[in-house]
Amino acid sequence: MNRREARKRLIEHFEKDHDKSESKAMANFILTIFCGPDDNHFSFFNDQELTEEQVRKVNDLIRKSKGIEPVQYVMKQAHFYGLDLYVDNAVLIPRPETEELVDWIVKDVKASKKKVFEDYLTQADATKELKILDIGTGSGCIALALKNAIPKAEVWGCDVSDEALNVARRNGAQLNIRVDFQSVDILDEAQQKSLPTVDIIVSNPPYIPVAEKDTMPLNVVQHEPHTALFVPDNDALIFYKAIAHFAKKRLYKHGAIYLEIHENLGKEVVSLFEQEGYAVELRKDMQGKDRMVKAVRSET
Repeated sequence: MNRREARKRLIEHFEKDHDKSESKAMANFILTIFCGPDDNHFSFFNDQELTEEQVRKVNDLIRKSKGIEPVQYVMKQAHFYGLDLYVDNAVLIPRPETEELVDWIVKDVKASKKKVFEDYLTQADATKELKILDIGTGSGCIALALKNAIPKAEVWGCDVSDEALNVARRNGAQLNIRVDFQSVDILDEAQQKSLPTVDIIVSNPPYIPVAEKDTMPLNVVQHEPHTALFVPDNDALIFYKAIAHFAKKRLYKHGAIYLEIHENLGKEVVSLFEQEGYAVELRKDMQGKDRMVKAVRSET
């Protein structure tokens, strides 16, 4: 079996329960894990023969991945911003849109001229470490990616789910990336007191109204954690409100908040933070959908 044949077989298998685009993406993901990048820039269309061990892995994966369970859960592995992460159904599968959010932060930090940011990336004797808090950390993908990209930053991640925190801590340990993961419900003001004051708050909180559940892919609804996905229909911005309120107490005056959002709620999120006195930027993802917000706290 060569790469082309393996890819075709995987796509045909996944198309029983997934659309063609997702099936192709999963097939490419699997071949990268099992075989590494091919010699033709990840095209996966060459005739390079797979080893017996690689063929066995492909066949085993097809046998195990029955139905609509996401392949990342079957393999207990996902890629995110250059990191190989452990994932299971206690956490959301990291997605490319969230990588875009991380990339926005990394580029902003490196381009910043503010004293708190300048030179700390390269100066061993920087007088102040950048402090970053990831709210609703899940697998730890955002927090770990930021710490990996910005080594001198001090990074925290919090989540209400102990099962998710176990995954995040496991990822930190296996990647040898130090992030302080804490059990905190951001909707509980009493629990917020254990969190630090920081320069950057980042979050990909639950933002999908429950009413949209029936329109979502079954592989998401039946396998990914609902507490990390859904919010009440009558209060879709509940987590953004909590973050805006929390940030007034625990975000330095020069600080910024970076958020992933529902594609249909961009204007509402912008309005919420503007009313709280933040300068707000709304940004689209690679698909042209409103997906990210940056809110900068006033110096005054």
